[in-house]
Amino acid sequence: MALLAFGTPRERRGLVAVMRMVATANGTRPFDGDRAELVGMFAGLQSCAGCHGFDESIDFSDLLCADEPWADPEMGIAEIRACLPDPAQALEAIHAGVLVALYSIEQDPAGLDAARWISKQLGASDSMVRSVTLTAGNHSKAAQADVFRRFLSDRINIDINEVRRFAERKDLGALSSISMIEDYHRTLDAAPDGSLGYEMRRFYSDAPFEVPGTPGTPLPVQFLGSHDVHHVLAGYDTLAHGEVYTAVFNAGNSSAGIGWLSVVLLQWHQGIKIGVFNPAHAHLDPAIVADAAQRGGATHVDVYRADWDWVSLLSRPLDEVRAELGIPQGGTVAVGASWNPVVN
Repeated sequence: MALLAFGTPRERRGLVAVMRMVATANGTRPFDGDRAELVGMFAGLQSCAGCHGFDESIDFSDLLCADEPWADPEMGIAEIRACLPDPAQALEAIHAGVLVALYSIEQDPAGLDAARWISKQLGASDSMVRSVTLTAGNHSKAAQADVFRRFLSDRINIDINEVRRFAERKDLGALSSISMIEDYHRTLDAAPDGSLGYEMRRFYSDAPFEVPGTPGTPLPVQFLGSHDVHHVLAGYDTLAHGEVYTAVFNAGNSSAGIGWLSVVLLQWHQGIKIGVFNPAHAHLDPAIVADAAQRGGATHVDVYRADWDWVSLLSRPLDEVRAELGIPQGGTVAVGASWNPVVN
């Protein structure tokens, strides 16, 4: 979501306007509750004077008040088109709208329908929104499995038919070769103190799961290993909240990250089983959600790419790697704190 870090005031207004329209389901419900709070947090970060080199803060007050800013949805879409004439910009705004629809801990078919309608009006493909709508709205087991397998295929750049073949054998972990697993474990074990790999070892010692590539782990190293690196680089823990905040960081960092964000929000926020892990409900902090997206947008290297060589970074100092990637300070795990904090 480059708009989060580099957008003009007008482009930022278009993104906030899409989020507002989804929050109100195209003006059919009040602008209040957790959805409105999330939009407000994004607008606050988007409008901050000095945060993006702006001399003055941007006024989004008409998009954040109780009264509808447009007489009808068509007027809202007309303004959004004027703010976001570039299809790539419009797609980023649609992604932000989907985040609003998935943010509520209860299912929100009206919000997802609004996001789908907006995507059509802005000329973007609605396939992602349609898949999420089907999965969340109908609880279709086939749809849930297909969403996860397609996501996994795109994420690790392995043909979907190959993924399906291993999934039928219930052995997705075998998508990693023995040499890949051995190289990862060897590099991880040899990483010096203070390095990314050292912090990864501490991450795994705290986490309630095994190191990727250990017999019985349910997904391949090239997926789980890189995802765990994202946790450590961004500074989010292993609880359900941390999974969502890491996914929001990914969505801000890469347009492809919206796939993982959809999966994570459905599975660890709304409690719908999508992948191989047990689902859970998580009540999210909108300030942390907005900050995670902003930090992901400001990170100038796409750490979500399947060809990003994260293993080669394990032996380097953690602070140096974060600086090189452009990851802003933040996260929820302080230096030396547990990656799996006890929840009371």
